[in-house]
Amino acid sequence: MRRFEGTRGMRKIDAERAAKIGDMLYRYMRARRRFMDQFVDKPLPAHELAQLISSGKNDFDEVYIEPDANPPIAFDGKAHEVFQALIKKRYPATPFWHPQLVASWRHYVIGDGPLPRRPGEHRPDASSGRVSTERPAIL
Repeated sequence: MRRFEGTRGMRKIDAERAAKIGDMLYRYMRARRRFMDQFVDKPLPAHELAQLISSGKNDFDEVYIEPDANPPIAFDGKAHEVFQALIKKRYPATPFWHPQLVASWRHYVIGDGPLPRRPGEHRPDASSGRVSTERPAIL
């Protein structure tokens, strides 16, 4: 696995590219907070992330970025399952969430799509064996 070095050796990038990465990073950190609320910090606003990125910072609450990569989010040390599902498109990494819900969050993060509904706790429905929610969560 690649070792991330924090801000050492990180080059500064132009403001426009930093703004795009900051927007995507904000959406990713917002999504990971929705899935792992008590384990991760609330994200900084996108414009503050962009300023830090343009100055050379590449680690944010254990989320590491590589500005030249596509997508630029390279690793998440706190929410690896969410990273695998949303960035690497490996939906089985989050077996407790319906794949369509995870796909809609991925579209929000990667494609700047509409904000999906909040993930609710899923449990198997005893009568049908399907996954269902006890009550739908609303943003």
